[in-house]
Amino acid sequence: MDEESAIASARQVWPEAEGFERAPGGWTFRVGGGYAWITDAGQVATDPEGLRSHAGRRIAANGTPTTSR
Repeated sequence: MDEESAIASARQVWPEAEGFERAPGGWTFRVGGGYAWITDAGQVATDPEGLRSHAGRRIAANGTPTTSR
């Protein structure tokens, strides 16, 4: 997934999403006081992580987060 698509998809769940960075299998981004992620398949995490590195690891570990906030 390219960055533009990741931003558009993530902002459907997290309108405040910003600071997108590429991670293996997807993208991480800032939300409120933490970080969330979106997989290359377009699945958006609904529970933010405390650190960007944790969000990145969740992409690889889970790959299929829930998609409702």
